[in-house]
Amino acid sequence: MKTLSLRLFTALLGLMLLPVVQGAEPAAVAAESTAVQAVRTADQARLAAMMAGDGAALNRLMSDELLFVHSDGRIESKADYVRNLTAGDTEYADAAVSDVRAVEPVPGVVVLIGAQSMRKRLGPAWSRIELRYMAVWRNEGGAWRMFAWQSMRPAGNSTVKR
Repeated sequence: MKTLSLRLFTALLGLMLLPVVQGAEPAAVAAESTAVQAVRTADQARLAAMMAGDGAALNRLMSDELLFVHSDGRIESKADYVRNLTAGDTEYADAAVSDVRAVEPVPGVVVLIGAQSMRKRLGPAWSRIELRYMAVWRNEGGAWRMFAWQSMRPAGNSTVKR
């Protein structure tokens, strides 16, 4: 069921972003709307909460329906993501985003596509992580919450811009 939901989500998102991929610039992209500005602010709060291991802040910033797809393909719910992040064996530092593009395909939905760089501790070992990601934010009762996240580590001759 999760695989079918993820495929449906990916297909719908592809249709919403088709004008951006084909080079057309939707009106919502030309000048950043207040929605896009609010989501950029919320995403910075997400990074800060992630680095602080602040489960309460992440709970406020993430939709109860969150689908979080990690770069290794694991899928977590909001409860799983927050529980695993706050369990104590994972820590993030120096998290930053770059090359972030934002589009508001329909009112109440903002999609961010960008790069994220960070240091991650899993157990005793720290490593440097470079990702490309897509985050879907949804206005839920006046509050912007992350509804979906999918990331990947560039492979081969792919690079992440900084």
